[in-house]
Amino acid sequence: FAYTHTRMLMFFFSHIQLSIMADSKSNLATVLLIGSGGREHTMAWKLAQSPKVGKILVAPGNGGVSGPKLEKITLNVNDHAAVLKACKEHGVSLVAVGPEAPLAAGIADVLCGGGVKVFGPSKAAAEIEASKAFSKDFMAKYKIPTAEYKNFTDFKAAQDYLKEVKHKVVIKASGLAAGKGVVLPETTEEALENLEQIMVNKEFGDAGQEVVIEELLGGPEVSCLAFTDGSTVVLLPAAQDHKRIFEGDKGPNTGGMGAYSPAPVLTAELKEFVLKNVVQAAVDGLRAEGRKFVGVLYAGMMLDPRKGPQCLEFNCRFGDPETQVLLPLLDSDLYDIMTACCEGTLGQLDVRFKPHHAATIVAASGGYPKKYPKGKVITGVENVNNGATVFHAGTKLTEDGQLVTSGGRVLAVTGTAPSLREALGMAYAGMGKIHFDGMQFRKDIAHRALTPERQLRVAVLGSTRGTDLQAIIDNIHEPGSKDCSKIDVCCVVSNRSKAGILERAQKYNIPAKFVSCKDADGNKVSRDVYDERVEEAMRSYKPDLILLIGYMRIVSGAFCKRWERRIMNVHPSLLPKFAGGMDGDVHEAVLKAGEKQTGCTVHFVEEKVDNGEIIVQKACDVSADDNKDTLKAKVQHLEGLALIEAINKFRLYQLGVRPLLDANRLSSGEPAQKKAKI
Repeated sequence: FAYTHTRMLMFFFSHIQLSIMADSKSNLATVLLIGSGGREHTMAWKLAQSPKVGKILVAPGNGGVSGPKLEKITLNVNDHAAVLKACKEHGVSLVAVGPEAPLAAGIADVLCGGGVKVFGPSKAAAEIEASKAFSKDFMAKYKIPTAEYKNFTDFKAAQDYLKEVKHKVVIKASGLAAGKGVVLPETTEEALENLEQIMVNKEFGDAGQEVVIEELLGGPEVSCLAFTDGSTVVLLPAAQDHKRIFEGDKGPNTGGMGAYSPAPVLTAELKEFVLKNVVQAAVDGLRAEGRKFVGVLYAGMMLDPRKGPQCLEFNCRFGDPETQVLLPLLDSDLYDIMTACCEGTLGQLDVRFKPHHAATIVAASGGYPKKYPKGKVITGVENVNNGATVFHAGTKLTEDGQLVTSGGRVLAVTGTAPSLREALGMAYAGMGKIHFDGMQFRKDIAHRALTPERQLRVAVLGSTRGTDLQAIIDNIHEPGSKDCSKIDVCCVVSNRSKAGILERAQKYNIPAKFVSCKDADGNKVSRDVYDERVEEAMRSYKPDLILLIGYMRIVSGAFCKRWERRIMNVHPSLLPKFAGGMDGDVHEAVLKAGEKQTGCTVHFVEEKVDNGEIIVQKACDVSADDNKDTLKAKVQHLEGLALIEAINKFRLYQLGVRPLLDANRLSSGEPAQKKAKI
């Protein structure tokens, strides 16, 4: 009886537990997310982290929308009645709208009227973005600082104004033009041509029926986004994006080629000014006009050195690519924030952000922002495993499961870390794993925020002629240069007194040191003792990185640990093949094995020989008439290139460690630094 009673109790309580679990799952929210870009993928990614969300329906989504909580659905988002019906059928409790067009068309009005909460403003409130003419008049009315301007619906009147005005201008199509309705003419003649293109030739369609002509301001731009429930405003960290397609802010405008946050250009004082005089003033003004704004209000600011902070425009939604850096920094539940905005309780939430930095790099199709091909196969996304996150935009999955391009801006890679340089390193390292034909991305994201650093100091340990050192000397060795892409080979140390590498160093005024492996009595010292002597020889030069170039010694485990991820070796094969061999022996082994391809590998040094993490590999073909010497010449050319590439990866924070060591640690005899937590 006791046994049966116990079994009955166990059965009873297990059913209660299952019932509780089922109730818990049934209480989780279903969210509908509207949009298909990188912004929407990031929003879905962040919403999926909420323990209160059970399912996120994304319409239409893209090739990257997948995961335990994510589900793409087919839905005509322009048919608001159909969207409302789908919300009822799927039990949707919250709709988050990504792009501006559905908001300007009034999707929030229909859904809210049907009893569904919407994170996004009404049609009337969205006019602050949908009509630049309305927005400028609104700013003037509520004394929000903005550039001098005039609105025109008459082409002739606009022409006459351009001929009379003395300052440089910006011409904006008043309506929605997918972020491309702004031109910055250099001359009056160019301005007149641009005006005709917009108003007469309909370059931006109906968006150009009315134009805003405003004074061209100067200074850095900064994106200031805020959550709001129509009364309370919570400012997100400031961000800066990069609109131009090419490095150095050259070329035509795009939707954005990268961003970073926080942007140091917005000081605490300026942030307070923007919060009070721009964002809060706009939210209060819209409410006063019966246009209560719920969602994210985005103020594009220009920090003009003459006039102070000036509002260039308002957007009624998250920015892209700003979202890809702002939401990774958010340390609060996005679903809670969206719900509070819809319910008017944002003031009751403690919205927090991580004290970190984020940077995102956008990869675009070849030809973008002009005509570009689609359907290019994308590879390597699954190899981005260094802590960076890939957010998809113009991607789709084919019927056979291939990921291909389907838009101009294809995807973005975001890094988040304690410092901006580390975040950039993560993002660029991740981008380096991805490939598709025609792929282009900027390599200078956040250049405005990066303060100059000292040169990287590199020590070299070698036993032979040091041919690979010559490639470094010829290409990137430039002591004292203000160009941080140049390095300082601060010293060369050898275990052989007559090694050619020492002569090579002396020729270029590089300090050269011979360190004997024998004690005063002529006996060989241990490996640990010898490595300590090498460190002593290097100490006054304070190296950040050590290269082994033709170094005919095996370094000790203790030395490897002290210089973890700061010692690199170049090996004359494509590791792991032919590991453990030396120079000519390796080339002979390659020929004997009948290999069709060989090359070199730069890798981090660990206690086990040729076993460290691979940093760079360069390959070449093995021809039928190759011998040991010809093969060595081929590979040796690649070794110099590989070493330079590896040094640059290290210098640019792409190898999981801060490259520049603190001078005090070096002088105290503690060169090692723990791997950065990124």
